[in-house]
Amino acid sequence: MHNLTTTIAELYEQLVPSRDEALLVFRLHEKIRSGEIDASFSTQDIQRSIDETSRLGIGPGPNRERLLKNLLTYFVERPADQRNRYCLTEYARKFILLIDHKINNPFRKFPLRESFKRYTDFSAQDMRQINQFESWFNQGFQATTRENIFDHLEELKSDVKESILKLNKLLYSGEQPVLSMTAEFSQIFTDLGDKADEIRDTLRLGSSLLQEVEQVVLAFFRQTQEAKRPTTQEESKLFTDLTYAYTRSQEIQQEVKTFFDAVDDKLGQLREQIQFASNKLNELRDIFRFKSRFKINLKRLLESIVSETVTEKGELSLPVWIKRRTLIEERFKLTAMPDLDREYEVRNIALDLPDNSEHRRLELIKVETELIRQQRTAILVAAYKARLMRDGSLNFTEEFYKILEDEQDEEVAIQVAYELVQYVRDQANLKLIILPEIKEIYQSKPITTWTTNLQRLA
Repeated sequence: MHNLTTTIAELYEQLVPSRDEALLVFRLHEKIRSGEIDASFSTQDIQRSIDETSRLGIGPGPNRERLLKNLLTYFVERPADQRNRYCLTEYARKFILLIDHKINNPFRKFPLRESFKRYTDFSAQDMRQINQFESWFNQGFQATTRENIFDHLEELKSDVKESILKLNKLLYSGEQPVLSMTAEFSQIFTDLGDKADEIRDTLRLGSSLLQEVEQVVLAFFRQTQEAKRPTTQEESKLFTDLTYAYTRSQEIQQEVKTFFDAVDDKLGQLREQIQFASNKLNELRDIFRFKSRFKINLKRLLESIVSETVTEKGELSLPVWIKRRTLIEERFKLTAMPDLDREYEVRNIALDLPDNSEHRRLELIKVETELIRQQRTAILVAAYKARLMRDGSLNFTEEFYKILEDEQDEEVAIQVAYELVQYVRDQANLKLIILPEIKEIYQSKPITTWTTNLQRLA
């Protein structure tokens, strides 16, 4: 069967350019836009652009004839009545705009709530006729609002992901000063807080729009109910128009609702990521607390040693509770070898290592997998804490195997168990009960654990 997938498989290499081909197209577009070359360029312009883009890669530059042959299908064409001249096709310009829009998205600097206000400005009282409602839906909502809102959400998701990566890097940065780390955390969370406010306002505006649309549908429904039974041809035509208006308004309402359901799903993903980021703030607080506790204990130790140290026969005698240990040593003689004069200077050979794109791709997958694992762990821990405080008890053995089954990731289950045990240990009103028994239903599981219950004290 010759379907779209088959056609794409046949034309893929011509429709989607390789790296060298895409860089050449972008370079030609930049030079045309800056006025460096004409819109109809020569083969010399192509060769110079190839030489410039080849400096960005590794290895020998691509062949001009091969690149030009591949691009002549969809990206480059010959102008009429101009020999040995070329120009970019409309498909090439759309491809450039697509990539440029993803990298330099104009919605990054424009708040989501403002875009929602602009594109969902709608009043049910203005929709007297069905053609007005259809005009708003087709020309305003479908043609503008849908794509602009989705573009906003994609850019907002990219910003949140970048913020989480910064938080991870900052949290595990090592010996960074506390004040500096706190200031950076504060700045990132201020940005995330603004994005959370945008999400909340967006949901509110979307709910208002749905209510307005529902008022329009009810107005058309009342018209059909108030219309009298048709007795003439003219009344029959009027009743048919009213029925069509009501049916069509219901269809528009369903499409608008479907759109906002998709928006709600995307906003739900963002809320989960922001919740994960808030858990990172708790980790930072724990790090500060542990560091502070260590410094206090170290200070107490030193104060105790100084206060209990006495002088005996002109020497300091440490407290008896400090055990003395003998350091193992070995005496040896250090012989310095004189520098030997060489007749020639030995230079290190610089190895030009090729770019291992497959290794980079696998490492990126590992990082992404670990981030998802951390997100799921944070969400599950928060949910179990809430259940424990609400219900007063939690059979974690049962929940442990449920996590293994749902997540298909033993690391998530183990990490959730570890964090919950740590949480219960630090809370005075919570109790951890572990019975050294393994129920029969769990004995065949790949991981076995003792019966563990968490309880809230009265």
